[in-house]
Amino acid sequence: TYKYKNEIHANEIVLLAYYIASINIETVYHDQIKTINPEMEYTPFEGICLTDTFEMYEKEDLVSKVLVDNSARRKRQKELDIRVIIGNPPYSIGQSSANDDNANVKYPFLDNRIEETYAKYSKATLSKGLYDSYIRAFRWASDRIKDRGVIGFVTNGGFIEKSAMDGFRKSLMNEFSSLHIFNLKGDIRKNMLSKGLAQEGQNVFGSGSMAGIAISILVKNPNSKLQGQIYYHSIGNDLTRNEKLEKISDLVSINGISTIDGWVTITPDTHNDWVNQRDDSFNEFIEIGNKKVRAC
Repeated sequence: TYKYKNEIHANEIVLLAYYIASINIETVYHDQIKTINPEMEYTPFEGICLTDTFEMYEKEDLVSKVLVDNSARRKRQKELDIRVIIGNPPYSIGQSSANDDNANVKYPFLDNRIEETYAKYSKATLSKGLYDSYIRAFRWASDRIKDRGVIGFVTNGGFIEKSAMDGFRKSLMNEFSSLHIFNLKGDIRKNMLSKGLAQEGQNVFGSGSMAGIAISILVKNPNSKLQGQIYYHSIGNDLTRNEKLEKISDLVSINGISTIDGWVTITPDTHNDWVNQRDDSFNEFIEIGNKKVRAC
């Protein structure tokens, strides 16, 4: 009861999803409590806020006089020492036109933190992908737990391989003592472009996502003797959605993968590649041409 009332917090920006989340949390709690005390009265969950998580830390509540209770919850949550953050952040860089109905919201403070970290360490010429919502979520959560804590995210898995994410990968290694990355694959576009040779298999979210999916468990432990330890596990090639879900269910947790000796320790190369590390031997060949250098 104490944890339900004081230690569980949630944010949701969409009104319908806000109500559904509240009901789900309340239902699970009361189903568990009934097994102990069938006579206990119904207690609403007051730890959820109707808010944009990122904007919540950018400026003060502009509708505090309209949504008084919600504003009080926001203020209370911001003052808490949060150490565990779990979620399934949205995957969106923004809109390319007004017809997309997906406005490019700016978060000056959060985006500046990305500039100071992920973008700073990147060698990529294009950094737009670093401002994808799920990357912002990693930055926000990393800062929110401060120097110790755990983050558990289900996100777009593009950060595992994309060259533009080199600075992001380097920052994760710098900031966390251990990273467990479970690659569920399922990148539909990669399958289409490679005509199936990528062996991504089906997406665990079905038609709900075109992007490959990854589960990331990131731990900040300042007392750990080892820092930046990366453990990687791929779910396998060309699996159907049901086969993937069955595997996840059977494994249960990080320990399930450890039991089958499934974690591969990753040592990043000089380009901060984790998997499919590039071959630098090509640099030893004679350069035939260079678009950046123009002959006089």
